Amino acid sequence: MKKLFLLCLMVAVCCLSFSYKKVLAHPLDFTVLQLGCHSAGSTMESVPHILVIGGIQGDEPGGFSAAALLGTHYEFKNGYVTIIPNLNFFSIVNRNRGSFGDMNRKFAKISRNDPDYRAVRRVQELIRSPEVDLILNLHDGSGFYSPIYVNEMQNPKRWGNSVIIDQEEFKDIPFGNLGEIGRRVVAKVNENLLEKGHSYHLKNTETAKGDKEMEKSLTWFALGQGKPAFGIEATKNVNTPGRVYYHLHAIEAFFEEAGIEFSRDFSLTIEGIGEALNTDIYLGFMDDRLILPLDDIKTSQIGVFPMRKNYGVKGNSPILTALAEKNMMQVYYGNNRLTNFKVEWLECDTSLESMEIEIDGNVYDAKFGDMLFAEEYVKILPQKGYRLNAIGAVVGNGPRGDESGIKIYKKDFQKRFSLDKKGNQYRLEVYCGAKYTGTFVLNYVQELPENPVYSPLE
Repeated sequence: MKKLFLLCLMVAVCCLSFSYKKVLAHPLDFTVLQLGCHSAGSTMESVPHILVIGGIQGDEPGGFSAAALLGTHYEFKNGYVTIIPNLNFFSIVNRNRGSFGDMNRKFAKISRNDPDYRAVRRVQELIRSPEVDLILNLHDGSGFYSPIYVNEMQNPKRWGNSVIIDQEEFKDIPFGNLGEIGRRVVAKVNENLLEKGHSYHLKNTETAKGDKEMEKSLTWFALGQGKPAFGIEATKNVNTPGRVYYHLHAIEAFFEEAGIEFSRDFSLTIEGIGEALNTDIYLGFMDDRLILPLDDIKTSQIGVFPMRKNYGVKGNSPILTALAEKNMMQVYYGNNRLTNFKVEWLECDTSLESMEIEIDGNVYDAKFGDMLFAEEYVKILPQKGYRLNAIGAVVGNGPRGDESGIKIYKKDFQKRFSLDKKGNQYRLEVYCGAKYTGTFVLNYVQELPENPVYSPLE
């Protein structure tokens, strides 16, 4: 089961809830996660600290997806890892390199009027942090870098599958032997290639010799602050799980160089990465009174949902969010718009936190937002002053405005009202008069899980 953020040390994530109109003026903020701990006998000052940045360019899903997995599926000890999975979040959801220009060319100089100004200044402060020892900036590059010309896709002008340094070494600082470290990392990644032609190489841009474009970059800025920095490029010639595969192999090689111990809860294979990215994905609204399971969500409009104006968004991946535009809500997972739904803006009643629910003969106390699992039926036990609307269900002798106290079977639902493509998930909405109270998502399954009532974002 995907954990939200089970960490030894965690920094609160930045708010992801913005209306669409506000986003146009103030791009989505990025998330900062600080993970890790130190072993017995060591101190915070004696253990390494790596800053990993993904999503500086919004059309490079390998980088920001790899960083997102670091924040949700890894645990660290004897070291700290600060992760920014979604630095240019506005460009990520808009599927472009940079909605306001290339953010990775704004680190030498940026106007206060630039919409990226606040994000660039904030990440510059993180780079300057005294505790940060090493910086990794994740990218997806075209083709395959090679120091010699092989063909159109494999030559010195390409960037894919390379470790980037700005100069061979930076003397008198930890990890300043950039070239040596980079070559060792390249060698480790090359032990795990998906195909023979995917070899990694070290690319030295020799920025100080007059590379005006690289002088504007994040890694060159970092070196100017006395912080060793590397770019990691995965090739765009493979799909997103393949890019994540190469990014994580390179990142783990850097962790080993720094002496950071780690574990992950998936296998570092294409299959394992695909499962980690696409299983147990949830997005919560209104303090989790509504939680949507997104693994198999319909890509077409999934209906009309009650929503309060200050709806708030929380997902179990930092590259999940939702944006409202007038009466429509768009749900995003990285570059992908997963689904959308119409919104009915209502007042919200928060005086009730849970209800008693009968599932296949047993009674459970369920909080709003919980997932319910049933083989046969579900029955919401009546609560004075509250009514149930089972969306898409036809029960009893016809519409009566309240389906509480009635056994509801899968056959009672019209499949077109399901949330998922298979037709197994349905909404149970509870109201107090005209005010919205909360939603349960009901899952009809072949076999009940050990716990038929599940809180996915706890």
